[in-house]
Amino acid sequence: MVGAIVLVVAAGGVFLYGCSAPSWNFPVRVTVRGKSDGGGIALTFDDGPAPPTTEAILDLLRERQVKATFFLCGKNVERYPEVARRIHAEGHTIGNHTYSHPFLYFRSRRFMAEEIDRTQQAIETATGARPRFFRPPYGVRWPGLGGVLRARQMRLVNWSDTGYDWKLQTEQIIRAATEHLRAGAILLLHDGLETPRPRPVDQSRTLRALPAILEHAQRAGLRFRTLDELLPAAPTGTKD
Repeated sequence: MVGAIVLVVAAGGVFLYGCSAPSWNFPVRVTVRGKSDGGGIALTFDDGPAPPTTEAILDLLRERQVKATFFLCGKNVERYPEVARRIHAEGHTIGNHTYSHPFLYFRSRRFMAEEIDRTQQAIETATGARPRFFRPPYGVRWPGLGGVLRARQMRLVNWSDTGYDWKLQTEQIIRAATEHLRAGAILLLHDGLETPRPRPVDQSRTLRALPAILEHAQRAGLRFRTLDELLPAAPTGTKD
C-alpha cells in the first residue's frame, strides 16, 4: 500500500514537472528555439505593457535599431492601450500572455480559452492585429491547452535563455542572459510584473542590464529578430 502511494506521488510529481519545465513537449508541443542559420536570436519581454519601463525599453530598442517580441497581458493592454499601439507601430511583434497572468495548473479548457480570447480581443482592439504566438505565465502548460491553441492557429513559445530578471541584480542578469546565448536562442526578460494594480512598475534592473545584453549579442555576431522572423509560420501541435 505504501509503495503504491509512493508511486502515485512520484508520478504526480513527474506530471507536474513536465507541465512546468519550459522546454518539455508535454502536454503541449513547445517551441524554445528558432532556426540558427543567419545568427538570429529573439529578444522577448513578458508581462507588459507596464509604464514607464516598457516605454523606456522601446526608446532603447529604437535607438539601437533592435526589434523584439512583447508577450502582453490583456488586462495590462486594457489599462495602457497607447503603449500596446506604440509596440505595434514600431515594428515589434506582440504575443498573447493571457489576460490576468494565472497559473494554468488544474485549469479547465474553458478557463484557458477565455484568458486567451480576452487577450486576443484586447490586443486587436488596441493595435488592429491578432497575435499568433502564445506564452503561458511561468511557462506552465495544462491538458486542454493544446486544443485551445490549435483551434486558434496559435503557437506556444517559451524560451531557451533567460536573465532571471525577476530575482537577480543587474550584473547577474547580464551574466545569466548571455552566458549560453547562441544562434536560434529565444531570450526571456520582463518589462512588467504580472498584472499589478495601476501603478508604475519598477523593472529598472532589466532596463540597466539591457544595453550590455544587446552589446554582447552584437559582438558575438548575433542578429536580433522578432519571433515572426525567427520561427516558421506553423500552428502549435497538441498532445492532449
